Amino acid sequence: MSDKDQLIKDHDYDGIQELNNPLPGWWLMTFYITIVFAVIYYSYYTFFGGPTSDEELAQQMSVISSEQQLAQETVPVKSEKDYLALLGNKEVLEQGKAEYALKCLACHGDKGQGLIGPNFADEYWINGDGSVAAILEVANNGVADKGMPGWKGVIPEETLEAVAVYIYSLQGTNPPGARPPQGEKVERK
Repeated sequence: MSDKDQLIKDHDYDGIQELNNPLPGWWLMTFYITIVFAVIYYSYYTFFGGPTSDEELAQQMSVISSEQQLAQETVPVKSEKDYLALLGNKEVLEQGKAEYALKCLACHGDKGQGLIGPNFADEYWINGDGSVAAILEVANNGVADKGMPGWKGVIPEETLEAVAVYIYSLQGTNPPGARPPQGEKVERK
């Protein structure tokens, strides 16, 4: 085909003549496929009951919720006696002390005497009752208004338990330079 055959009649502007070059076949095929896909997609979600984004999210959240509930049911619940039994385990105390030195020492001091954070060595507690379970609860969830981060998901659960047992073991040690009592006095059982 010559340029003369491709000329579009009456398309002459300032001496420039327009040619009629068709689009490539692969491009046209892609364009037609996208049109067909758009019609099917629109029809499915508009007329044939395809799930909305909110419905998909709700379904996925229910799956996550059921998996979390199942996981909580399979984890054995430890009692205070179980935690207190760990006080005699040197390995657990050493693990707790090592993690305490990494995460807690900056705010609570090397001997639990309290720096910016409260004193762990006395009988007074701001959050909880001083039991291992209460210490573990605060370590897991933190105290946002006091600047204490929650360590759940950051520190493995077994290590957090070891830290809570170590902190419990600090009670009554009366280290030098301890921060004055804060909170309510709790009698150790």
